[in-house]
Amino acid sequence: MIPAREKSDVVLSIVLPVRDAQAFVEETVREIDGIARDLFYHYEIVVVDDASRDATVEVIEQLQKSVPNLQMYCLNIRSGIEVALTVGLDSSIGDFVITANAETDPLDLLPLLWKKSEEGHEFVCGIRQEKGYWNLRTILRRIFSRTFEATTGLRIPPGASHFRLYSRRIVTYLTRSNDRHLLIDVLPFFSSHKVETFTYSPIDRGNSFRQKSLADDFIRGITILLSSSVRPLRFVTVLALLASSLSLLFAVWVLAVALFRHHVVEGWISLALPMAIIFFLMSTMLGIMSEYIYMMAQRSGNRPIYSIVKESTSTILHARKTLNVVDNWEEQGQSPPERDRMEANLSPPPEQL
Repeated sequence: MIPAREKSDVVLSIVLPVRDAQAFVEETVREIDGIARDLFYHYEIVVVDDASRDATVEVIEQLQKSVPNLQMYCLNIRSGIEVALTVGLDSSIGDFVITANAETDPLDLLPLLWKKSEEGHEFVCGIRQEKGYWNLRTILRRIFSRTFEATTGLRIPPGASHFRLYSRRIVTYLTRSNDRHLLIDVLPFFSSHKVETFTYSPIDRGNSFRQKSLADDFIRGITILLSSSVRPLRFVTVLALLASSLSLLFAVWVLAVALFRHHVVEGWISLALPMAIIFFLMSTMLGIMSEYIYMMAQRSGNRPIYSIVKESTSTILHARKTLNVVDNWEEQGQSPPERDRMEANLSPPPEQL
């Protein structure tokens, strides 16, 4: 257990992506609210609904009547946990931001994340304890970690989860990237050397954000590698040089056969073998280059990463006490009616469509 200590004056944002979480979202939000209330004077809870098909949104709207500074953003289509986290990071206002998956992350570890940030770490990342060392998914994650380190020079610990704490500087760095929804797993490691990790055992509150298939993980891993480093382009250059060298050597060999060998089927070797080799090499190069062209097309299309169809906030919004608004009404000599009118102007409507 983390020992009790004095509340902090910094503003904390807790980002919580949910999908079909009607059964546990109320308990989760109230648990977060209780923990944050004990640690901070100023905090907000940002819930991002990934197009739930149950009553999750309605439950959160009811919670906003009693839980202060509870924000909700609803996506129009199911976009995945990475996009939901991107929405939360883009919408947060805290000096520090904690992201958590309510279905798998033990929220009683929130004080531990904050304690590590107080020790000077800008980025704290949770590492899930894997069930089996020789599990195929675990092996592939270790291979990805080694490959990523070889191409970028940075090591991403296998099992790194979305249970994280970010400083405002790192959040700003993330929001400047057009590919932040694709690279949210690795981008923070590029932005700071003050990185701390901790290991935890995941829990099981639900499975709406289902674990992706091995094929999906493989494709995402390739996308991250190609988006994170230009070294694959150097690999294309090496392949092109190798192909041209082999073609030249093969042409010399065919010429030698034509000059010094007899009884060779005319045209078969010089046609079939070079076509097979060159086609293999060209298809490999075109496959890698097409992925880069695909990513460039996504950027040039200027399409938004997500679309929010509904936005709402708590009817209890501590504008003066929890959002860094200094209470200096008495110093300005304003009367209570003037104060009430100005506070009314500070409070946003309970629901914005």
